[in-house]
Amino acid sequence: MKQIGEKLKKLREDNQLSVDELALALGFAKTVIWGYESGKKQVSVSHLEILADYYKVTVDFLLEREQISDTLDLLNLTDLNSIKLVVDDQPVNQEELSEVTSYLQVKRRLKEEADQLQGRVADLKEG
Repeated sequence: MKQIGEKLKKLREDNQLSVDELALALGFAKTVIWGYESGKKQVSVSHLEILADYYKVTVDFLLEREQISDTLDLLNLTDLNSIKLVVDDQPVNQEELSEVTSYLQVKRRLKEEADQLQGRVADLKEG
């Protein structure tokens, strides 16, 4: 809890706020702010959300959790209902998804062929 307290204190100081000002802005008692910053009081989930929103950071940032990223294989995506893909605020349908993946595959193959051709040209110039 001490790490989150140090982070909260740094955020408050970076925003040039006193404990009194922050407590007033959030509707918390000053003792709550002091308790969080000193690590003597555990931050409640509801207060964690309020603090994150106030400082415009994520809860994960306050908790020093790394962002976890999953791999999404567009070629093996069988159920578009399990995720929501959108472009220009419109849902992407299966046909569009197939077109996008085909485009990317062709573009990558063309780049590989161009790179190989450049390598051959460079070899011919040297030889």
